[in-house]
Amino acid sequence: MSSNSMFAFQSPAEAIDALAESLTATAKETVPFSSDAAALRRVLGRVLATPITADRDSPAADVSAMDGYAIRESDLAETGEVAVVAESVPGAAPPIRNESGIIRIFTGAIIPEGCDRVIQREHTDESPTISNAATANLGTVRWRDIARTIPAGANIRRQGENLSEGSVAVPSGLELTSPRLAALTNFGVQECCLHRPVRVGILTTGDELEGADTQDLPPWKIRNSNASALLGLLANRPFIDVGEPSHAVDEPETLRAAVEQAISRNDVVLMTGGVSMGDYDYVPRILREVGAEIVFHKLPLRPGKPILGAVHSGDTASTLILGLPGNPVSATMGARRFAMPLIQKMAGIQYWQERASHVTLRELGPKTLPLHWMRGVRLVEPGVAELVIGQGSGDLASLALTDGFIEMPPQANHAGPWPFFAW
Repeated sequence: MSSNSMFAFQSPAEAIDALAESLTATAKETVPFSSDAAALRRVLGRVLATPITADRDSPAADVSAMDGYAIRESDLAETGEVAVVAESVPGAAPPIRNESGIIRIFTGAIIPEGCDRVIQREHTDESPTISNAATANLGTVRWRDIARTIPAGANIRRQGENLSEGSVAVPSGLELTSPRLAALTNFGVQECCLHRPVRVGILTTGDELEGADTQDLPPWKIRNSNASALLGLLANRPFIDVGEPSHAVDEPETLRAAVEQAISRNDVVLMTGGVSMGDYDYVPRILREVGAEIVFHKLPLRPGKPILGAVHSGDTASTLILGLPGNPVSATMGARRFAMPLIQKMAGIQYWQERASHVTLRELGPKTLPLHWMRGVRLVEPGVAELVIGQGSGDLASLALTDGFIEMPPQANHAGPWPFFAW
């Protein structure tokens, strides 16, 4: 990048990485854990701050990988009927091997001592009765030829083959999903160390904005849709604690007080409006006045070129501040593209960078831009999307028809595949 470039960074990814350098994960807290519904809901989607280790081997003993018969090699020498004298079932101690017959075993049951393989049921001919009345209820089997080829160790899951006692079962930095909750239960976890949810404050600005429930608006007023969009983007993620949005009018002292309050209460402050070059765009100046370092202001991006990224360094941690344009499309796309990965880093997520899926466009017009272009799309079939053409950054009706957006680099003009950022 040349030194006289008008942009500090040449792509959204570069700008995000630059902001991320000053951000650290939230503090750790210990949370009780059990398998009851309320406890699971408390931790679902939260981020592990320390790893979970196995409290015992998994499996805890040698177990059968299928339904069949637990035997030793000498049992295969039998050419006639072989008596079934006991059963090994899941959830019970294994029977003691009896020299007068073999043991029927079920998937997950413990391998009885002295048995070295499991012959699956389909490799036998089973009979429900035998002449010995003492074992008549368990029946007999005859070996098929294929059974005699089954080697020692076959169809047995060995003790500790999944994980040995003391090994890491779930690493830190991962969200607690359904399978990970199952692992915590399996390994007897009674409390887990999690990162505190990231506190996010939404601060909208602008004299033109009114509350969402305002009726009979004059033409020079609009309802505050940005607050609703940002709440909707953040509120369903358990590692985020988003408060009620606040609003400040375009008056420097009022705005400054609102900014200082938002910084003092939150790990992340998302602002909308006031970041461009107009006479009433006070946000860049006020952020400098309150001690924030502006990492970038303006990017080669559409929509959202005036976007601002800043960091306010406190005594113990830094607060991320994103100044988003006031236009609804710019604000919503900008928050999804920039705020979400950075919040994920602050939440302690190990792989916080965006891992977008990719889609191919069904049709593409001839237009190109010398900027990174975020374009609203709707999914029409797996891996395929079509453009939703809007009338500009204020076209909420078109934005509402999208499933997300793609990001195209400068001068791009082909069908993709392009990274897709879902709402």
